[in-house]
Amino acid sequence: MLTTLSKAKTMMGLDPEDDSQDIELLELIAVASTMIEEACRRQFKLQTHSSRITGLPGKYIRLPNYPIQSISSISGAGATLSGVEILDFGILFRECGWPCGDRAISVTYSAGYVLPDEATEQSPRTLPETLEFACIMLMKHLQREPGVQTERLGDASVTYAAGESDMPGAVKALIGPHIRPDM
Repeated sequence: MLTTLSKAKTMMGLDPEDDSQDIELLELIAVASTMIEEACRRQFKLQTHSSRITGLPGKYIRLPNYPIQSISSISGAGATLSGVEILDFGILFRECGWPCGDRAISVTYSAGYVLPDEATEQSPRTLPETLEFACIMLMKHLQREPGVQTERLGDASVTYAAGESDMPGAVKALIGPHIRPDM
């Protein structure tokens, strides 16, 4: 999750010792975190990913999750590929190019950030503050307006807002730099 319960309580002006709303707040953290990851088209938690990438002519390919921390294995055309350089934004560079074809390249790699709730002294958080702040802002928004746009009592009709389009402008601005470009 993109924030901790204690930080969310502090930023929302709630008593850190009062646990009466903890279940609701944890659910809001999970929902807001998921909405932000979906809007950014990537996962932020540091973890291992396996991807099959279509090889195109050229020296660059893009992996779906970043920042890339390490590559465990990378192969294509039946062989291990060497001479791979990790660049920013999930981009890999290989001077001699890549094997071409649909899903021609297999990559196992570690990518993402150390999230606030997983940080330790040995492994401090690396998630950008803007993403954590956006998560808390979105939590506040969802708590005030949980997505119901229309409501009718006669014949009971409820309409819910659609995810990202319901995000406040400030949240969109904060997550904007973290949205994965189209591949």
